[in-house]
Amino acid sequence: MKSVGILGVGQAGGNLAEIAATMGYQTALINTNRRDGLVNTRVEKKFFVPGYNGAGQDRSVGLRAVHDHYREIIDFVQHSFKNIKLLLVAFSTDGGTGSGMSPLLIDLLLDNLPGVNIGAIAVVPDRNVLAGNRINAAQCIEEISKIESLSSVFLVDNDQIRKLNPQSSKHQIYLYSNQQVIKAIHHLLQVTNKSSFYGNFDETDLMNILATRGVTVIASTAITDAKTTADVAAKIQASWQNSIFCPVESQGVIRAGLIYEGPEKMASLINVPAIFEKVGEPLELFEGTYISEADPTITTILAGLPFPSRRMLAIEEAIEKNKLRLQNLVKKERTQVYESRISWASNLKVKQQERKPGNLSSKLTKYEK
Repeated sequence: MKSVGILGVGQAGGNLAEIAATMGYQTALINTNRRDGLVNTRVEKKFFVPGYNGAGQDRSVGLRAVHDHYREIIDFVQHSFKNIKLLLVAFSTDGGTGSGMSPLLIDLLLDNLPGVNIGAIAVVPDRNVLAGNRINAAQCIEEISKIESLSSVFLVDNDQIRKLNPQSSKHQIYLYSNQQVIKAIHHLLQVTNKSSFYGNFDETDLMNILATRGVTVIASTAITDAKTTADVAAKIQASWQNSIFCPVESQGVIRAGLIYEGPEKMASLINVPAIFEKVGEPLELFEGTYISEADPTITTILAGLPFPSRRMLAIEEAIEKNKLRLQNLVKKERTQVYESRISWASNLKVKQQERKPGNLSSKLTKYEK
C-alpha cells in the first residue's frame, strides 16, 4: 500500500484523485456538486456536502460548506485513508469549492490526522482566466501560504502548459497537467523501491523532503548530450523553469533530492555545487544513483522554496490595472436602475369598461317612440 494518499476537493481535485486511483493510490474526494464527483468512477470514497449544489465559483460557499459540516468531513477523511505518511489535498485555486474549502480543511486535518503530514497539490490558472478566477486564486494561495504546519505545496501551473502548447484546449491542458503531477510523484515513489550499490534514495529520504514547509518542485531532464559538468547543471536548471510547476524564481531551497539513472560514465558529470548555484545549496541533500543502460536522466526535488511572487504578480496585475473599472462594475450591479421617459402614458392603457346594473322599467321606457 502506497504511503501517499490523494484527497481531491472540487472538480479539479476529483480529476486528480481519479488519475491517482488508476495508479493504485488511496484516494477520496469531497465536492459540493454530486454531478461533478460522479464522473470520477475510479475514486470509490466520496463525500458530497449535504444541502449544496455546487459553489458557482464563490469561495465563500466552499468555506461555508466546511463550517457547516466539518465534523462529518473530518470523519470521512479519517476513515478513507489507512497507514499513509503523507496526505496531499488536491484542488484548483481559482474555483469555488476546492479553492474555498481547502485552506480551512487542511488546517483542520493537521489537528485531526496525527502522524500524517499534510501537503497540497494546488492548480494555478493560466493567463486566459478572467477577473473572478484571478481573485480566487490570489486569495486561496495567500491563505495556503499562512498555514504553519503545512508540508510540501505543489503549485501546478497551467500557464506553463499553455506556453508549451499555445493551441491546446482547456481540457487538454487540464488533463496533461493533472497526469504529469501524479506521474512525477509516482516516479519518486517507484525510485524508493530500487536498490543500488552507489547510494539509495529511500522512502524516509522522500518523506523528509516532502514534509518541508513551502513550495516544492519536481523536475526531470535527460543529459544524453551533455559533455561537461556545466552542461549538466544548465540542463537541470532549465528543467526547473520548464516543468509543470510554477518556475523557480529565487534562492531558498531547504531540502532537496537528486536522483541519477543511467550509465556510470555520465554520473561523473554531476557537480552538486554547480547544480545548486542559482538557487542556493540546500540544508540537506538526499541522493540516489542507479546505474543502468537506460538514457541518462536526472530527477531533482526542490523543497522549501518561497511562494513565487513574480508568478502571483502576473495573476494580480490585471486586477490592479482594472481596479476602478471592477469596483464600478460591482457598484453598478447594486445601484443600477432604469427610469422610463413615458411614465405619463400609463393612463392611456385601455381599461375594461365597468358594467353597472340598470332599472328595467327605465330601459323599456327609453326605447319607446
